Amino acid sequence: MMRRTPRRLTVSVLTLGCFLAATMTARADQLSGGISAEGAVHCTTAPPAPDLPPGAADPDLLWPQQQLGLGQAGVWFLTRGKGVTVAVLDTGVDPANPVFAPNAVLPGPSVVDPGGDADYDCDGHGTAVAAIIAGKQSGLFGFTGVAPEAQILPIRQTYTADTPGSSVKLADAIRTATAAGARVINISIGVTENSPELRVAVQNALASDVLIVAAVGPGPKTYPAALPGVLAVGGVDRTGKALPHGNGVMVSAPGGPLTVPLAGYAEGLTTLDGPGMAAPFVSGVAALVLSDRPTLHNWQVVQRLEATADQPAADAADAGAPAPAATSATLNPATGYGVVDPYRAVSQDLPNEARPDPSVGPGAIVSPAEAAVPGHDRNASRIALAMSAAGVLALAAPVAVAASRRGRVKGSRAGV
Repeated sequence: MMRRTPRRLTVSVLTLGCFLAATMTARADQLSGGISAEGAVHCTTAPPAPDLPPGAADPDLLWPQQQLGLGQAGVWFLTRGKGVTVAVLDTGVDPANPVFAPNAVLPGPSVVDPGGDADYDCDGHGTAVAAIIAGKQSGLFGFTGVAPEAQILPIRQTYTADTPGSSVKLADAIRTATAAGARVINISIGVTENSPELRVAVQNALASDVLIVAAVGPGPKTYPAALPGVLAVGGVDRTGKALPHGNGVMVSAPGGPLTVPLAGYAEGLTTLDGPGMAAPFVSGVAALVLSDRPTLHNWQVVQRLEATADQPAADAADAGAPAPAATSATLNPATGYGVVDPYRAVSQDLPNEARPDPSVGPGAIVSPAEAAVPGHDRNASRIALAMSAAGVLALAAPVAVAASRRGRVKGSRAGV
């Protein structure tokens, strides 16, 4: 038995290597012509064609990059997100798209079809989300991601953005991202079911010091955005007016209409909008913060994003109730604590950057029935995040021992 194991392992590795080499060669050949990528072979239909071919885009659609001050003279003077892995739980990601730097997209699995991978995107949504987070300056009308040196861990939780996956599959994706060592989890496609599996997965991720950023959908409640401890995101347009969304927005970000790269095409852009496009801007800012301040816990990053956010000038009263100015005790029902500000979130020194509620005590993994109560009360979120911070200490020792014995998978925090 001992003599056969290395031989079988060698054959398996060689087989896998040949398969990956053939796959990447085919994708490169197809992308060079600006046609559908190899991933389309796995799809029932080809990825949608660009609605903004080269030379036809309106530069004004890149207003998010301008308003957020992305560039060498802004936050990139301080950090570009290096050393932070952001998990994108979406429709998959096309790693061969030229918007990504080499090795920017890590190998990732699919929870929709166990044993499959997430290195192709039948819908284009996941690729757009990943590009907003970590796209390099591609030259396509100046598009760039928020944290161009961060890494993306794609995990497929559904094949199309119009058909969200189940809460059980989403829970599986969250557990997978947590085990792989992602510091930030971006969820732009939520679900309407608040299942025990999802609540437990969220609580375990928070206890592992992972920051979960989730878009607030159009319905009254979207999960996991409506769970305590999750940073719920709404979108605003270029004027600062809130886009339609449900309840519980904590912070906002540009949500469209905006220009994003398209899966399966070497050139050409498309236009998307909605809170699902706003969430990756927040995840990108979180990656910048964690890159510059790697010792911060998830709840401290949330504090920074909320404390340094700016209320938009537009009157968002028609998106819901009248929009009062946000303070430390009140939320604007339309935009939360405001639109995230990358430079201030990274650079500003907060005088009271401490545990939200020191009286909470040590954290613990809760039972499914107690995992999370729907609703986004600020105190509830603070308690959940405080528990997660204490839980990190309890989890750190066994994780370190296990890592020293077995090594870490590619894409883990130690390997970034």
